[in-house]
Amino acid sequence: MEFSEYYVAYFDVLGYKDAFKKSKDISAKLIDAIEFSIKIMKEIVSIHNTTILGESTEKIPEIEYKVFSDNVLICYKETKDDLSALSLVSFLRLVATIQRVFFERPLLIVRGGITKGPLYLTNDFVGGKALIDAVELESTAVYPRIVVADCILNELDSFKMQNGLFKSLVDASCQDLLVKDAGDKTFLNYIMSYDAWIPFPKNGSQIEPVGSFEELEQNIREGRQRKPIYKPECRNEVFVILKKHKDFVEEKVIEFSQSSNDETEEAKRLKILKKYLWLVSFHNKICEHVLYKMPELKINLKSEFNEQTLAFDVSVG
Repeated sequence: MEFSEYYVAYFDVLGYKDAFKKSKDISAKLIDAIEFSIKIMKEIVSIHNTTILGESTEKIPEIEYKVFSDNVLICYKETKDDLSALSLVSFLRLVATIQRVFFERPLLIVRGGITKGPLYLTNDFVGGKALIDAVELESTAVYPRIVVADCILNELDSFKMQNGLFKSLVDASCQDLLVKDAGDKTFLNYIMSYDAWIPFPKNGSQIEPVGSFEELEQNIREGRQRKPIYKPECRNEVFVILKKHKDFVEEKVIEFSQSSNDETEEAKRLKILKKYLWLVSFHNKICEHVLYKMPELKINLKSEFNEQTLAFDVSVG
């Protein structure tokens, strides 16, 4: 056996352990939701592998995945060629889309990490430093997000330095994809449209299909520099998912808003509430994004001191 360099994304579903402590009905509903999300994920990966990759592009690796319980691993093997930048950007957007799939219908939130490193992968086994590093990223992410390792960010920067074409591609694709919080951690924005950008429009002043993968490949190899276009109709798609996100987060904040005199229960409540308050901050940041500008969907919080519990209760208003 031998290890190969892989780009690896790993995440798990928050609340999985607690669901099994509550009741069989709740845990069964959670498993159904995860199974539904995985089914959609498999379809998305299949479409990605058949539309981005073709018989004439064997150098670009297919996306692979492994699922165990609520743990999901998505990866692809590194190839060093002219399409490496496109492959990495497509992978990051794919993972963000899968994160959105887990949220969009079954309302599951996940936490994880994306990194790069040695991995050994077969049909029956997966292991290596890349997986260990990705799991460690997940454990330090704290909040519901998929954190991007510095090695990935450095690689994106190195692609941008190679030529103007790659810089244009990476800058555009990452503009609505990567978010940085106050703690300087960079993570994926799952409230975005996977195919929002047309990297190589046929006409720079019009929105037209990219065309075949062979045409896209030729554009890259010939170094044609055209500024990517953001599809305006994708803003409507973002509005729909952002509205659903607002309703979900507000409902969860209300669910865990009331303080308690029981110290054990209060500590547990605050730990959960903190994650949803972080989601409020993330949500409002996306509402203010230069590509979206949807202040009407921002979440407004209020706090009130509870004299019985000597703590602050949170409300939405």
